[in-house]
Amino acid sequence: MIVTYSPNIRSLLIAFIMLVFITPVTTCAKNEPSASEINLQKQIDNIKKSELQLHNYIMNLQNEIYIIRDQIELISNSPLLNKQSFHTKTPQNDGRSLKEKELYDLCIKMFNDHKYIESKNHLANFIDVYNNSSLIPYAIFYYGKCNYKLGRFKESIDQLTIFIKEKSDNEHVPEAMLLIAENQIALNNISDATKTLRKILKNHKNSDIYGTAQKLFNMIK
Repeated sequence: MIVTYSPNIRSLLIAFIMLVFITPVTTCAKNEPSASEINLQKQIDNIKKSELQLHNYIMNLQNEIYIIRDQIELISNSPLLNKQSFHTKTPQNDGRSLKEKELYDLCIKMFNDHKYIESKNHLANFIDVYNNSSLIPYAIFYYGKCNYKLGRFKESIDQLTIFIKEKSDNEHVPEAMLLIAENQIALNNISDATKTLRKILKNHKNSDIYGTAQKLFNMIK
């Protein structure tokens, strides 16, 4: 049997078919991103790429710092290369007790043996028990160094700042300042680190760590 349609019905069928098959294409076209949206997405992708590159740069910088620090400590811990090292030389005895000296020496030994948690705990005990000792600034100095080694950068900066304030004329102030700069870099505070290193290069040109500070400064400026 052959079905026949009137012209009007045929026109309606054709219109319906066009509506069904053509409308989705039109809708899809409307959902396509505009040129401005595509440009914005490209900018976002470029920003993310730059952030990743900056992160990798900072990580590489920190690795180089650790290498430099290990070299400094290797030299400073060698009595043959540096007999006056802060790591091997205890400040002159001013009447402190034997137990006081023994505890302080134990703290330093643990630090030199890379036992930073143990050293930090003993230093905290030393600072609490012998709070009037002339060794307190030095204990705080090493406490700050332990925190740096343990990744507690903000606390390390606070303690090293105390040491510098109380022992502003001490020969180890440049080292404390260098550590502060390294902490600042670890915190991605490149601006403050640059300022700290500038102070070292300006005020401590004869320091043993001047060359290290110059190298670090050139890396981040």
